[in-house]
Amino acid sequence: MSAATIDDVQGVLAVARELTEPCADLAARIAAVPAPTNDESARARLVREIFEGEGYIDIQVDDMANVVARIPGTSQRDRVLLLAAHLDTVFPSDTAITVRRRGRRLEAPGIGDNSVSIAAVVLVQRAFRLLGWRPAVDVLVTGNVGEEGLGDLRGMRAVLDAHPEVGAAIAIEGHTLGRITHHAVGSKRYRIIVTGPGGHSWGDAGRPSAIHAAAHLVARLDTLRLPTQPKTSLNVGLFEGGISVNTIAPTATLVVDVRSVDADVLEGVTRRVEREARGIRSNGVDVTIESVGDRPAGRMPTDRGIVAVGIDVLSSLGIDAVCDASSTDANVPMSRGIPAMCIGLANGGNVHRVDEYIVLDQLPVGLAQLFLVTAAVAARLGNDTLSEPHSVLAR
Repeated sequence: MSAATIDDVQGVLAVARELTEPCADLAARIAAVPAPTNDESARARLVREIFEGEGYIDIQVDDMANVVARIPGTSQRDRVLLLAAHLDTVFPSDTAITVRRRGRRLEAPGIGDNSVSIAAVVLVQRAFRLLGWRPAVDVLVTGNVGEEGLGDLRGMRAVLDAHPEVGAAIAIEGHTLGRITHHAVGSKRYRIIVTGPGGHSWGDAGRPSAIHAAAHLVARLDTLRLPTQPKTSLNVGLFEGGISVNTIAPTATLVVDVRSVDADVLEGVTRRVEREARGIRSNGVDVTIESVGDRPAGRMPTDRGIVAVGIDVLSSLGIDAVCDASSTDANVPMSRGIPAMCIGLANGGNVHRVDEYIVLDQLPVGLAQLFLVTAAVAARLGNDTLSEPHSVLAR
């Protein structure tokens, strides 16, 4: 197959409907295995087994637990397409996981973010076989680690480092069918540790408190004026410290998240945060600033290239694409100049809650989108037209 056409769409939808229940079953199996960020190895082992059962070749699991497999293409081009669905979830390993099926609704912690997407990318090779397709270039399919929280996109960085031949990348998230993330929100995250002498709240009254100093810092950060255009945010997401109610706190720690769609603005705000943190140093109080996250910003045009392909495919399926800014695995390839986007696969709710759910009614459309986009982007990579503005779907 060299390009998707309108005639293909109905056939692809038929195959997608056929694979909806297998996708739901796989998503339930995957969701049942805990995969907190930085501890994804158990889920990686399961995904490797699933890849093997589906007949993928060149299956590899690296030291981080990134799982990568290959679908061979028809050409010997040196550029490949990467499909990426992250393995990790926001839930600790001791979270009770119960997968429930209620009619057309599937519920479980992390079922949409991102178990259903892992299941979907696993099924791409089976879909192509059912359709009689082969991609124009090799397609790498990965279940990668470290997308959530303080994972800092380390899995996607490692996969791209190991595969410099990647010429385009599509990240897949389980929620918000119709959304295309083309603008990567950059973020910098800091752990700020405040230390003081400590002591008894009465007997040593007057000594500086690490908690008081840290609270003063938070108040100072709250007064910083942030631009609304480009959108920029600052959040103190974690604050902890102290020993007891009648102890002058010897330590306090806060974790700060700064985000912006503009890399220069992001850099400027983080410098201000660092200045404010250093400014609370005084007699008996010290501050240590640790970088715990650095997600790069980036942007893809919407009128040509990979995003235009995604918009066109959704249009062929009767959906008006919503292009937005977010922080996803697509940040990394975008920041490296690799054409990339993130697409939504299904609809649901309660994201990052233990009662998260997806609705299966629109999943066939999401699967069809994935299959069509994969074929179309691979075709454009194969003939070196991915940067051209013309539509990829014949009308």
